[in-house]
Amino acid sequence: MNSDILREKAGKLWENYVKHEFVIKMKEGSLDLESFRYYLIQDSKYVEMMLKSLLRASSLAPLSYSTKILKSIFDTRDKGMEVHSWLLSRLGISHEEIQNTGYSLVNYAYTRHLYYYSTKSWEEFLAAWAPCMWGYYEVGKFVKDSPNELYSKWAEFYASDEYKSRVDAILEALNSIKYSESLVTPFINSVKFEIMFWESALKKEPTLIIGD
Repeated sequence: MNSDILREKAGKLWENYVKHEFVIKMKEGSLDLESFRYYLIQDSKYVEMMLKSLLRASSLAPLSYSTKILKSIFDTRDKGMEVHSWLLSRLGISHEEIQNTGYSLVNYAYTRHLYYYSTKSWEEFLAAWAPCMWGYYEVGKFVKDSPNELYSKWAEFYASDEYKSRVDAILEALNSIKYSESLVTPFINSVKFEIMFWESALKKEPTLIIGD
C-alpha cells in the first residue's frame, strides 16, 4: 500500500517524529509547560491553515473520498474542539493571543508547503498531509497515560476512535491512488517539518509577524 511504502521510505525519520524528545517528555510528564503553551499556540495557527489547504485540495479530489474525509473531520470536530478549548483555558491562552502571535519560521514554512500541494494535486496533497494526521494517532497512543493531566488530556483525543476515523479515511484515500514517486518528496518533507515543529516548541523559537 502507498502508506506503507511512503513510511518505509521515510526510514528513521518517522521514529524521530513520533518518538521525538518533545513527545517523550509529554509521556513522562516532564515537558516544560511554556514549551507546551508555545506548541498549542503554533498548532492552533497550523490547524487554521491546514483546514484551508484541505478545502482547497478537496476541489481537486474524487467526490467520494473528499466527502468521506470532510465528514470524518466535521463529525468529530466537537470532541477535538472541547479538548483544545479546555487546554487553552487551563493555560490562559486567548483567541486574541493566538491571533496576535506570529508564526514560528517552521510553522510558516510547513503551512505554505501544505497549501502549495493543495493547489498542485489531490494526490500530492494527501502525501503531504498524511504524516501529520497519521503520526498524531501514534503519538496520542504513546502519550495518553502521561502522569501530567494536561498532556494525557491532549493525547486522549488523538488516541481516540473518533480521531482514528479521520486517519483511516485519509489513508484509505492515499492508498486508493496509483503509486508515484512524486508522492515521496511531499511525504518525507512533511515528516521533517513535524520533527522541526516539535523542536521549535522545545526551544521556544522567536516568531515572525507575517500576514496569512
